Amino acid sequence: MKFLKLSLSVAAVLWALCMSAQQKPFSFVQISDPQLGFYDDNKSISRDSLQLEEAVRHINRIRPAFVVVTGDMVNSSKSMRQINAYKGIISKVDRSIPVYHIPGNHDVGKCSKESLDFYRQNYGDDRFSFRYGDCAFIGINSSVIKDGFEPEMNTQYRWLEKELKKAGECTRKFVFTHCSVFLSDFDEKENYSNFSVLDRQLYWELFKKYNVSAVIAGHLHNSSRGSRDGIEMVTAGPVGRPLGKGVSGIALWNVDGDDYSCSYIPLGSFPVYGSLNGLVMAGYQGWFNAEGDGAGLGWKHYKKDDAFCPGSCTIDLWPDVSEYEDTYETAFVHKDGKPARVFSSHDASTVDLHFRWMKEYGIDGAFMQRFVTSIRSEKGKDNYNDILMNAASAAEKYDRAFCVMYDLSGITSSEVDILMDDWKELSGKYRIALRENNHYLYHNGKPLVAVWGVGFDDRRKYDYDDIARIVDFLRSEGCSILLGVPAHWRTLAMDAMADPRLHDLIRKADVVHPWFVGRFNNDSYPSFSRLVEEDIKWCEEYGLDYIPVLFPGFSWYNLKGGVAAPLNQIPRLGGAFFWQQVYRSVSYGAKSLYLAMFDEIDEGTAFFKCTDDVPAGESPFLTYEGCEPDRYLWLAGEARKVLSGASPLSQEKPVRK
Repeated sequence: MKFLKLSLSVAAVLWALCMSAQQKPFSFVQISDPQLGFYDDNKSISRDSLQLEEAVRHINRIRPAFVVVTGDMVNSSKSMRQINAYKGIISKVDRSIPVYHIPGNHDVGKCSKESLDFYRQNYGDDRFSFRYGDCAFIGINSSVIKDGFEPEMNTQYRWLEKELKKAGECTRKFVFTHCSVFLSDFDEKENYSNFSVLDRQLYWELFKKYNVSAVIAGHLHNSSRGSRDGIEMVTAGPVGRPLGKGVSGIALWNVDGDDYSCSYIPLGSFPVYGSLNGLVMAGYQGWFNAEGDGAGLGWKHYKKDDAFCPGSCTIDLWPDVSEYEDTYETAFVHKDGKPARVFSSHDASTVDLHFRWMKEYGIDGAFMQRFVTSIRSEKGKDNYNDILMNAASAAEKYDRAFCVMYDLSGITSSEVDILMDDWKELSGKYRIALRENNHYLYHNGKPLVAVWGVGFDDRRKYDYDDIARIVDFLRSEGCSILLGVPAHWRTLAMDAMADPRLHDLIRKADVVHPWFVGRFNNDSYPSFSRLVEEDIKWCEEYGLDYIPVLFPGFSWYNLKGGVAAPLNQIPRLGGAFFWQQVYRSVSYGAKSLYLAMFDEIDEGTAFFKCTDDVPAGESPFLTYEGCEPDRYLWLAGEARKVLSGASPLSQEKPVRK
């Protein structure tokens, strides 16, 4: 049970927590008015309970720093049935996440010594004060103010001023109250849902004196927002029954240095995936098109020199298309003379099948590659939009995560705005990170956006100022950020530009994602892998998360025309090469893994099903070394089990039974 009463020991623990959290952005959740019994006038609590249970599930997924419940836990203050039911449900919040309460009017009824004693007996103190990071959080009992209950009102006021004064050095101060001081206009008339005019003036002068950032309330069963004197007044809707045009939901607050923001998210749109940590995610190119697929792009990423035929192609692996609903005949033929067929990423049935495989084998989801050079044309953008929307639907259908990953390869400084305009459209018009049954990937309480191609020493036509613009923009849009960087980003050597500004940019992000594909083989990996160990230590020092890249093999003979690119350049060795990466990455403390790539057959890194029955003729193709088509999907699932602790970590590659 986390019905916390403040004490010196609790304060000491909270101060230790705050000191460890100063360097890192954090999120907290406010829920209000679960009000068990309100839907059915105290006859039943079933619907109210279901919604509170859903809120608890979301809290445990997104893992905020703490939760504040701004009152009206129950509908009838004396109903032990409602109180015990509430306490039973809220106790399911993960024990590592503190939960703080202040009372609502339905929790105390008419204020009296007896009613307040009854509340404290069942819930704990009716006010709180604590620190997290360099922020102060203070909760008060608005019922004693609304009811004019003296001397409790005067005692609380003196306590509040004392706590605000003690928090003088904090960057931000947040005050929680059940009833709003005002709803939208400080000069609005007094009503059931706000403070009296005199109390409003009294408390607001106090908040102004001590530089409070925001006052956070519930009670209205709807959402409202106002401000005065640079202080925000934010009223969140209910977890339970809404009124008027309100919707049931959760307020998700994000604090990042001097900046903070709040999103009120309906229960049905709350992200199922609240953190990258603990996940095995696959990169998803989604860039293969076929003649006749409706996109009008021809044999995109299959053809070479404008032709897709024996002797002219870009792929080194041939997909196993036996399970695809839609396939396309090619000029290639198998050894038995039958035409060889391929898939198109544009087809909804293709994306659906791929996400079904992710679920069947245990891959948590996909980073959807979104090449800025491809979305600068309407035709290319339409194609990528179709693929992304198909992925969103498939992720919801199969309970997988998905996330947008912008690839900057090939752009110039003048094209940075394309990315920013595109994200505005995705988050606005398409509500990509706030869909009903929301499976978009969140991290640190915010939708995660990946930006790949930062700091590479390969003569790119954009610079650090351009990346800084992108990072600042995404921050202002309320996003958390993953930066895709070179393998040697930390030492600023080899594939990384020798410019310390890269570290400045990385420290503004949330997740570091170094690119390892093609950098080592099975023999050289043990020495290379020490980079991963040192990278993780660096990220821990600066409060960042880290996701290493694991790939099963590498070959781009046909893509490069055989020039300095031997077929099977980095052999798979039946999965032994991949499993060595799993073993060392998890041993070093990696919290998540990135599979490169789910569907990349141009560079021979695909994890999805490929065939040994490759076409015959002029273009050479890799086989899966006689392995079953799903060998690497299965191994990816085994990696997920190891990462989660469901299977023991072993240096020996798993044996399939």
